[in-house]
This record gives sequence, C-alpha cells and structure tokens, in this order.
Amino acid sequence: MHWLERWLFPPTCVITGTATEQFDLQQTFIDKWQISPEICPRCAEASPHGQICGLCLNSPPAFYRTQVAFKFDAELRDLIHQFKYAQHLHLSRLLAEQLADRLDFQGVEALIPIPLHTSRLRERGYNQALELARIISKQLNIPIVHGLTRQVATPSQTKLNAKQRRRNLKHAFAADGSQLGELRHIALIDDVITTGATMQSATKVLQKQQPGLVVQAWAVAKTQ
Repeated sequence: MHWLERWLFPPTCVITGTATEQFDLQQTFIDKWQISPEICPRCAEASPHGQICGLCLNSPPAFYRTQVAFKFDAELRDLIHQFKYAQHLHLSRLLAEQLADRLDFQGVEALIPIPLHTSRLRERGYNQALELARIISKQLNIPIVHGLTRQVATPSQTKLNAKQRRRNLKHAFAADGSQLGELRHIALIDDVITTGATMQSATKVLQKQQPGLVVQAWAVAKTQ
C-alpha cells in the first residue's frame, strides 16, 4: 500500500475491524496461515525436509512447481469464499498482494488465469482468478495472457474426490495458440489448489499446444 493511501485510508483488518500496521489483515492471521517449509516443491503437499514427494517422483505432475501463500484454513476460507461467491471484490487486492510477496517469479514470462465457462462467468459476474492475476501482473510487471478457455461447463469441484475431479475436468479446457506466441515459461493463477486436478488439466492442454512449455501453479491457498 502506498504511503498516501495508508494516510488517507489507514489499514484495517478485514476480519476484526481493528487498525493494523501495513496490510488490511492482522499479523496474527498471516502467521497462523503460514505454509510449512516442509512441502514438496512440485505439488505443495507435505514432504519431509521440503524434498520432492514420493508421489511426484513416481508420477510427476505436468506443472513443474507449485507456489501458494497460505494453507486454506479457518478465517482464510471465509475470506476466499466472500471474495469468490459474495461479490467482495475489494478482497482481491489483499489476497493477491499476499501471494505476490511470497513468489519466486524469476523466468516467468506471462500469467494465465484459470478461466471460467461463460455460463459461470455470467452467473458470478467476474472471474476470481483473473481479478487476482490483474493485481499480481501490476505488482510483478508480468503480462496476463488469455491462453486458455473453458469449453465445458463442469459441475462444482467442491465435494468431489481427486479421481472425480480429474474426470470432471476431462476436455474442460482449450488452449489458444495465437495468445501463447513464443512463450516458454508461464504461471497459472487460481484462488485455491485442492488436489491439483485443475492445474494438471490446464497444463496438459497448454503443453499439447506448446510442447516444452514450462508451467508453474500459483494460488492464494492450498488445502491441507
């Protein structure tokens, strides 16, 4: 937040309503939601000493790295639900800045937000992944590329297990080669990663269109 903004609009915690030092979030919540350093760098699941986990060694995902700001827990779950389903778009800046501040973005040439199907977009009025990407793009000076479309209106993933999520996302995405150009390294943006099925499906489609494309998966939170 710029100093003038802090002076005109002193930061206030969006959860408690109390004054804060820098972000609109008390440091106690930021500390509470921290991701353990002992996670697999490929999938962000728990892994001793931060090594690549056995699952990723045996069956590596199509994306080569996952970066998230927080674990999807407690009050953060409520904030993301407000942002995603209740038109609380003012939260996009707070959530995106928290993620951007934690990213290693070296080499990333473009951001691709996970798209919504047109029917879901009409219903919700906005794509939460795109709202996050817009702020991250400005903060990190990385352009947004609309290299993906959602061609199937898939049912909600919320109550599906990993196998059901993969089946649900089959043929869900299409890549737009005209948008990808000569890109070699991109980051997919979403609000939450659960099983990684969405990122996996999107990555495979992009890499089929653009062989050799390096893909990272970025999200505000990861379920535990």
